Amino acid sequence: MGWGDCGTDSTGRPIGYSFEATCDHPGCDEEIDRGLSYVCGDMHGEDEYSCERYFCEKHRQNTVLTDQGNYISVCDECKATLLESGDFVEDEEEGIIVRKP
Repeated sequence: MGWGDCGTDSTGRPIGYSFEATCDHPGCDEEIDRGLSYVCGDMHGEDEYSCERYFCEKHRQNTVLTDQGNYISVCDECKATLLESGDFVEDEEEGIIVRKP
């Protein structure tokens, strides 16, 4: 099995770049697929930084510096969740979200 068909998410939706979809942002009907190019974060599924949804570029414009030193793009809801947790801050000079020192 390759990245074209990665199984299903927790809601039963097929995931992978072979599956056409629309952006998960409410009210957006931009055509995307459910591959890694559109995932919130950097991998299918939910983790500390991101949800398991898929977004067009317009709705995945928030950059997070992970503890592993990777830069990932997350949706607006995940950005808000990270900032509200108190563990992350927005580095306005760099334009990214980072873990609080």
